[in-house]
Amino acid sequence: MTDAMDAALRPRLARGEVIVTTEPVAGTTAPRIVVRAVIDAPPAQVWDLVDKSALYMHFMPRIKKSEELTRDGDDVRTRVTVEMPFPLKNLTATTQARHTVEPGVRWVRAWRLESGDYRFNEGSWTLTAFDGDDARTFAQYQVHVLPKIPIPKMIQSAVQEKAMPSMIEAVRGEVRRRFSR
Repeated sequence: MTDAMDAALRPRLARGEVIVTTEPVAGTTAPRIVVRAVIDAPPAQVWDLVDKSALYMHFMPRIKKSEELTRDGDDVRTRVTVEMPFPLKNLTATTQARHTVEPGVRWVRAWRLESGDYRFNEGSWTLTAFDGDDARTFAQYQVHVLPKIPIPKMIQSAVQEKAMPSMIEAVRGEVRRRFSR
């Protein structure tokens, strides 16, 4: 976060608010969606979920199928199918991700489309300690996607307003389920 954004958003994030914004991307009408939130768990625990893409279908909303195809060091190929509302067909993407971990500092999963039902699909998860508190994670999720099929504006708005906060809530819930014993 920039210092100006940091000052404005920090109290909202500290209270548990999920902040969803969009940013224009040059050369396309599809915006980048940026989701910021604090998760009450250490970054390494949150990373344990983000790192294991094959598990996404077990706790992430609308993920019908997820599988890790290959892993070679920090490079991970994944195939994920997103369940779309009727009458739209489900969307599948095979992506190539790079995992960059600086223990105690930052955990990043950044991906790009390899093939699938999208013109483009790229994004990232970035996890850091919130306010220097290793017990809380500042999570920033960014995604810039454009499916090959037209998506009605109403559904696009629902993704921004409901699906993105639901995804963060799902991660929060899974962290509690897995690590609060």
